[in-house]
Amino acid sequence: MFGARPGATLAAAGPGVVGVVGAGQLARMLLESASALGLRAVVMAEDAGEAAALVAGDLFFGSPLVEPDLRELASRCDVVTFDHELVDLELLSQLEDEGVTVRPSVATLQLAVDKRVMRAGLHAAGVPVPRFATLPGHTEADARPAIEAFAAEHGWPLVLKAGRGGYDGHGVWPVEDEREAAAVVHSAEERGIHLLVEEYVPIEAELAVLVARRPGGEVVSWPAVETAQVGGVCREVLVPGRLGPDLLEAAGALARRVADVVGSVGVLAVELFSCRGRLLVNEVAARPHNTGHWTIEGAVTSQFENHLRAVLDLPLGDTTPGAPNVASVNVFGDERGEDPATRLAEAFAVDGAHVHLYGKAPRPGRKLGHVTVCGDDPADVRSRAWRAARALGTPVPAGIDLPVGVSR
Repeated sequence: MFGARPGATLAAAGPGVVGVVGAGQLARMLLESASALGLRAVVMAEDAGEAAALVAGDLFFGSPLVEPDLRELASRCDVVTFDHELVDLELLSQLEDEGVTVRPSVATLQLAVDKRVMRAGLHAAGVPVPRFATLPGHTEADARPAIEAFAAEHGWPLVLKAGRGGYDGHGVWPVEDEREAAAVVHSAEERGIHLLVEEYVPIEAELAVLVARRPGGEVVSWPAVETAQVGGVCREVLVPGRLGPDLLEAAGALARRVADVVGSVGVLAVELFSCRGRLLVNEVAARPHNTGHWTIEGAVTSQFENHLRAVLDLPLGDTTPGAPNVASVNVFGDERGEDPATRLAEAFAVDGAHVHLYGKAPRPGRKLGHVTVCGDDPADVRSRAWRAARALGTPVPAGIDLPVGVSR
């Protein structure tokens, strides 16, 4: 089979070697879990300074958009998985047809890579999503009449989104009127970006659920969590958060349904809006996810370990939280571009703070790590997580109400 090491199969050579496309912080944490399990993993990086490239024992440099590079990765491993979605689906489909084991599959990746495919596919399966329309082309002549027709039916404001390539708030444009929409459409046409238009959802809360699924259908999920997003970027995750148990249970059930609909293998992250008593699926990511970093210390089995188990078709681990409450806060670069590693002693002075720094070059606004705190009292764990993140230099964005005792 193309992609297998000579003389090796998943059945004959133990669990197998995992190949990871991309060398960001997710790949770095996957490597940590692989090391703990005694598993081999090979990482394809594009730059020596990437988070996983700094620690990988089996590494080569290449791009997932270059066919020989992707074939080289496939030749070194038994199963290919992903740190990100910036991939060439046609190339991956060709390799999959040749027998390369790609998990998640190309069919699942299509939904994660292209918001137009995701919205249409979930809507067709009866999964609740914001009302939307895919624009018929990327020129102003194509897009503007369709946006105006959508606005006439659903009203302003609206949200315009890039069909592909958006992440962490990039590629999402709330627009108040035709003038703002025209400016976005004009810019999108210049860059060849295909758009979709969605209703503006009055968000009451944001949630996320991570689901792990094996090829045969065995599935486990972690409890739904409350997330705080500022500018489309996750800032904190609270487990179980301040939302009611009925809402959290409904979110979990909906996420497991999505995993079945898309046939995911590995970890699937499902981000949801709570809006006027309804849950709407906003995004899916077919990989480990920022909203699941809390599971490293906060759950019996982390998202990274279960992702490896799932793509290697091994029994999945227990996802029960190890404490009644968990808070995880992302660490961002401050305005001086100071390395948070120089302030570790201050963060360690916060009782129970688990610090994860990704080895990335610091710059203002860059996500550099996260801090997790577990405990009995929800206010206390949130306070300690923020105190540790602040000790590492993390600025507090507008829109975050800090716990008592934590200063801006």
